[in-house]
Amino acid sequence: MAVGDTIIGEQGLVAIIGRDPRYCVCGAAHTFEEANKLIRQQRPDVLLIEPFLENRDAIRWIKDLATEFPRIRILVVSRQSERTYAERSLCAGASGYWMKNSSVDELMHAIETVLAGEIYASRAITSVAMHKFAGGRELPHGLDVLSDRELAVFALIAAEHGVCLIAEVLGISRKTVESHFEHIKLKLGYGNAEELKRGARESFGTAARLTTGFLIMLSETFENVVATPLWGV
Repeated sequence: MAVGDTIIGEQGLVAIIGRDPRYCVCGAAHTFEEANKLIRQQRPDVLLIEPFLENRDAIRWIKDLATEFPRIRILVVSRQSERTYAERSLCAGASGYWMKNSSVDELMHAIETVLAGEIYASRAITSVAMHKFAGGRELPHGLDVLSDRELAVFALIAAEHGVCLIAEVLGISRKTVESHFEHIKLKLGYGNAEELKRGARESFGTAARLTTGFLIMLSETFENVVATPLWGV
């Protein structure tokens, strides 16, 4: 696989899943274009994706995949905070969200869960959902107050992108980006642009932490394993 920047790198995931005789790793990719091409070719049962590539709107990609391939279960496998992204990913059409600092057993449980047609979430996220369901209890506000597009803009600010580049990446006008800046500052209580940039870095880390992603496709059929390494974008 392309990048091994966490406790379980992409090659490790392929090896771990490949040891289970129930599953076949039928493809691997490192870019959006290659991923979409392979999905159409292989029609896998499950997609394991780290969608948070630099210069991309991860939630929008999940929505697009879920719309175009409604029968495929999407399991997000990420090191980005589940408290920030799990609920948004599930609402966008993902079937689960697994953090890379979790255990191998929990990964296999997540795969089993989504293959069974159920929704996988960690205990922490399930607890948050139950608090919301119970009603009457106000949870601390954080990035959840931002819209999906505002969150994408905020992440690009953390990647040290300026207004013009963000507008180009997201396909929106400079004026719209500036409007998102103002809304983010208002919602999160930042007094100026420097506080906004500092807050973004504190929330997401530096640009280097936002640049890697991958996709692994699984099938329950017992065909030969095909894993195609595709290096950096």
